[in-house]
Amino acid sequence: MKQTGVIDIDKWRILCYRAARLPQVFETFRRDPLYLNVVEGVSSELGAQYLDMIFNGYNFQLRDEMWPVLLKNDSVGNPPLYDYDFGAGIICCSPATLRYIKVFCDLVSLFDIDKIHTVAEIGIGYGGQCRVAMNILPTLRYKLIDLPEVLLLAERFLTTLDTTGDIRYIDGTHLYDAVPCDLVVSNYAFAELTKETQRFYIEKVIANSSAGYMTWNRSMLVRGGWNDGYEVEDILSMIPNSRAIPEVPPAFHDDCIIVWGTK
Repeated sequence: MKQTGVIDIDKWRILCYRAARLPQVFETFRRDPLYLNVVEGVSSELGAQYLDMIFNGYNFQLRDEMWPVLLKNDSVGNPPLYDYDFGAGIICCSPATLRYIKVFCDLVSLFDIDKIHTVAEIGIGYGGQCRVAMNILPTLRYKLIDLPEVLLLAERFLTTLDTTGDIRYIDGTHLYDAVPCDLVVSNYAFAELTKETQRFYIEKVIANSSAGYMTWNRSMLVRGGWNDGYEVEDILSMIPNSRAIPEVPPAFHDDCIIVWGTK
């Protein structure tokens, strides 16, 4: 398969396939160097900022009983864990999971969540964002769009943690029909795609969505020597009524979030 983004596509597909199929790889896949670089590479300091944002950055609070449920994400794959102050005690969790929870809080804050029934996620990691969303809003219809090997890994992750609900696994390499949805989500992944692949997803998914949330890390890609995708300004011109807002807290100083269909 030709290159669609910044990572070595063949190595990524092999890693995800092996993690999905081999128990010994699945047990520790979140510590694989490639996986750490692509998905799990969130610093403990940034995790602390996410936790502070979750507690102090919104006009609502997650229910206390949801935390043990959401943090079960970290019971799979042996991710790097850190201790964080949590009210009167300490929690031990991965910064990546805190980012998924923080993103969900962003979605509730930015969008009329009562009108969000179908979510399509482009670039899904291992399904962590999906699991967070489905455990808080179990009536969602969630469409996971990625490479087939990534879908296999996400299905194993979600099944292992008994994640229930209407979850659909869509092969992004054979996406012939439009994927209508109320909300598109992409955590960094969309910015890392080539122009050709970005145009494809705009046509098939984004153009058929009512709202969207895409974290954009173009600055990191340019510094790393990759600049084959569109710039933020180009994407904004291609998505009607979209705008860029700051990423808070920023993973890099000039990251942003592209949104449309907000409250």
